[in-house]
Amino acid sequence: MTAANPAAAAVKPHFIVMQNMKKTAPQIIEMAHKHNVRVLLFNSGLEEEETRVYGVPREKYSNWIGQILPDDAGAGYQLAKMIVGAAREKGLSNPAGKVEMLALGGTVSDSSAIERNKGLTRYLQAHTADVVLNRGQALPGDWESAKAASVFEAAFDGHPTTTVVWNANDNMAMGVLGKAKDKFGKTPGKDIMVGGIDWNPENLKAVKQGQIAATLGGHFMEGAWVMVLVNDYAKGVDFQTEGVSLKSELGAITAANIAKFERALGDRSFEKVDKIDFSKFSKASNPALKTYKFSLDEVLGQLK
Repeated sequence: MTAANPAAAAVKPHFIVMQNMKKTAPQIIEMAHKHNVRVLLFNSGLEEEETRVYGVPREKYSNWIGQILPDDAGAGYQLAKMIVGAAREKGLSNPAGKVEMLALGGTVSDSSAIERNKGLTRYLQAHTADVVLNRGQALPGDWESAKAASVFEAAFDGHPTTTVVWNANDNMAMGVLGKAKDKFGKTPGKDIMVGGIDWNPENLKAVKQGQIAATLGGHFMEGAWVMVLVNDYAKGVDFQTEGVSLKSELGAITAANIAKFERALGDRSFEKVDKIDFSKFSKASNPALKTYKFSLDEVLGQLK
């Protein structure tokens, strides 16, 4: 298989499974179409301008049979729900009964940042009676710990009654965590709730220590999920019954399941992942399975 034209390799593949790294997917979809090779994208899809030209799977290119991408909007919503819930459990509401939040987003032009912000917005719109977003929007933290710490410091100075900080990734959550402790004398996990997305090792450690309320992640599992789809398609079980653009749920790690997660998947080593029987997730292998159950809970359920 050649890097320049994998579809025209000496031994032609049946499938190409890939991410849209450095915007290479459109070119490969076109090449694969000419050679009748099927393509599946995972983890990173086409950008908005590319989608306008290439459409969605099976629309303009029949060989582009599907994609499975992170449910970033769902993760943004779930993170907000979990950290607000944690704040309520600690009685961290203002005199009006509302939980006050600050939010730090990623680079404003990044698709994952946009989607995570959409999830946050959806949550806030559904909870106007009991949650208020100080500053009225997610502030740009650019995915960076130092930038997030600086932005949080300025925002918290103006809103010292904030008790929840939503972060679009774990790097920013750690920046906020440090600043909340060192600058403002806060005790994360007790008088302020901080959460993020990515399952970074230091954030998982902070969850175990009770300082981070939640971290969502599991992106690395998409490589396995897309191979389940390839397996089923090759065996005549088309995942189109659930759609050609699937979303993978990001799993939440909190104090409630961190110990179980560490035992089962902790360092995400091949030795631990190899214990997962991925055939259990296949419709071809399990005809009674009506919907794909690609979730952290299902994986941990196998690795008791």
